[in-house]
Amino acid sequence: MCFKKRKKGMALLLAISMSMAMFAGCGASTEETVSIGNEPNPSTDQAAEAPAETVEVSMFVPSRLADALYTEDTMTFRALADKTNMKFDIQTVVNAEAKDKFSVIVASGKTPDVMAGTLSDINNFGMSGAFLPLDDLIEQYAPNLKTYIVDNKEVLAQTAASDGKVYGIPMLTAVRTAMGYCIRQDWLDDLGLEVPVTIDDWYNTLKAFKTHDMNGNGAGDVTPLVLDRAWENYFMNFADAWGIELNGNNDYWMAKDGEMKYAPILPETKEYLATMQKWYEEGLIDAEFITREDTNNYHILNNKAGATCYWTGYVAGMNSNAEVLANDPDTNWQVIQPPVLTEGQPAKTFSQQAAVGGSAWAISSRVPEDKAIAIIKMFDYVYSDEGSMLFNFGIEGDSFEYVDGVPQYTDKVTQSEDGLVTWIRSNGMQALLGMRQLPEYEAASCANEDVKKQLFDYVENNYFYDINPTLVLTEDEQSAYDAKMSPIKTYTDEELLKFIIGTRPIEEFDDFVTRIKDMGIDEMIALENQAYGRYTSLSK
Repeated sequence: MCFKKRKKGMALLLAISMSMAMFAGCGASTEETVSIGNEPNPSTDQAAEAPAETVEVSMFVPSRLADALYTEDTMTFRALADKTNMKFDIQTVVNAEAKDKFSVIVASGKTPDVMAGTLSDINNFGMSGAFLPLDDLIEQYAPNLKTYIVDNKEVLAQTAASDGKVYGIPMLTAVRTAMGYCIRQDWLDDLGLEVPVTIDDWYNTLKAFKTHDMNGNGAGDVTPLVLDRAWENYFMNFADAWGIELNGNNDYWMAKDGEMKYAPILPETKEYLATMQKWYEEGLIDAEFITREDTNNYHILNNKAGATCYWTGYVAGMNSNAEVLANDPDTNWQVIQPPVLTEGQPAKTFSQQAAVGGSAWAISSRVPEDKAIAIIKMFDYVYSDEGSMLFNFGIEGDSFEYVDGVPQYTDKVTQSEDGLVTWIRSNGMQALLGMRQLPEYEAASCANEDVKKQLFDYVENNYFYDINPTLVLTEDEQSAYDAKMSPIKTYTDEELLKFIIGTRPIEEFDDFVTRIKDMGIDEMIALENQAYGRYTSLSK
C-alpha cells in the first residue's frame, strides 16, 4: 500500500534545509548562550558502545553544497565512523537533486543500508516495505532516541507514519523562531511613537510612516509595511491577531477548538481581509508585493521600509549591513510582539518551526538484524550530547572550543574565506539527516548580541500558538483529497489576493464561502479530521 504525507509547508522545510544561521548572519558570539528546547538528558547522554568488529555501512545522504559533496573523509562522517567503528560507503548528490535520486534508488530495489531523505518520503516508502520500522530497535538499543522521540509525544506525533510506526529518525530543530514582526525603532523614536501593540496601533503607526518624510526623500517615498510572498505567504501573517493561520503551503488547514478547520471560510478571515484591503487601498502596503521580486530586501536595503514580517534574525542583521548603514547610519530594526486586536490579549504567532524538521534517515529493510542493531546504535550516538556537538560544532580544539562553558566556533571557522555557514556545511555539520540541532549552534552563528537577542525573543516570551499539525492521509483519503482539494486551493489562492488588493469587494466574502462549500470543502474537512484523530492519538 502506498501512502502520501502532506507537508506542513515549504517555509518550514526550507527554513530547516537552509538553517537559521543564514538568516541570523555569520560570526561568533562570546557571551553566554540561551538554552532552550532539546536540552540534554543526563541519564541517556551516552549511546551504546561501538561494535568490536568494524561494520561496513553503505549510505545515501544529500549534500548541502554542490561544490562540497560528502565523502567518507568529510569531517563529521569520518569522526562518526571512527567513534562507532564503522566504515562508510557514501553515495550523495546535492540536495536540490536528492528527492528524485531518493525515489530512483528505492524503486531500484537496491537501497543502501542507510538512506537519508525527507521524513515524508521515508514514511511513505517505509509503509510500502522499503525501510524497517524502528520502534522495537529504539526500545531495546537506543536510549537517546527513546528520550527525544518516543517519550516526547509532540515529536512522536510529528515523526510517526499514518500506521503509527517510526520509520525515520528525524532532524529536530533548535529554535521555534521563524517570521517575526519587525519595525524601524529609530523611526518610532523620531516621531515620538510607542511600539504598536494592537491592530489599530499598527494602522496609526503605518499612517505616520506614510505621511512623514522618514527617509529624507519626501513624504510618501517609503512603504510603511513590506509583505513578502517568498516561500510562504508572509502577507497573511497579520491574521495572527485574529487567531487564524492562513498558510497556503498547508492548504489553509488549522486546528481550532479541537478540530481541523478550513481557515479561509471562517468569519475571522473576513475581518482580517477587510483590514488588509483598507491598508492596501491607503498605500500602507507595497502596491507591487504580488509581483515584486525579493521585495523585503529591495525595501530594506534602499531605506524604504518601515515595518515587515520576516525572518527575525535576518532582519536584525540588517542593523550592521554596510549597504543599509550607508543609506542611514541610524537604522535600528527591532523585533516586536505579534499584533493583537485589543490590548491585554496574549500576543501569539502561528509562524514557527516545528519540533521535527523535514529531514531524516532510515534503515533499509534489506539490512540483516545484527547490522540493523549496529546502525540504530549509530543513530542513537548522533542524538547523544557528544554526537550532537559533532554535527553542530564539529571537533573540539579544531572547529570549536568552550568559552566559559559555552561552545564557540574557532577562528578557523568564523574567519574562513568562504564564511562560517559555507565552512560548516562543507564539513558535514548540519547535514540533512537524523540529528538534533542545538540552540547553542544558532546562538554561536549570530553576527552579534543584538541579532542573538532578537532571534531568541519570541522563544523567551513564548509568542507562539500551538503549532498546526502535519497530517498524514491514507492512500484512499489522499486520492479523494487530491481530486477535490486542488481546485479548491487554486480558487482560494486567487480570491484571497483579490480581496486584499481590492479587486473583489469584501461584501462578496459570503459568496466566496458559498462557492468553496459548493466545491466540496465539507468532505475535505471530514478527511482532515479523520487524520487529525490519528495524530492526536499519538500526541496524547
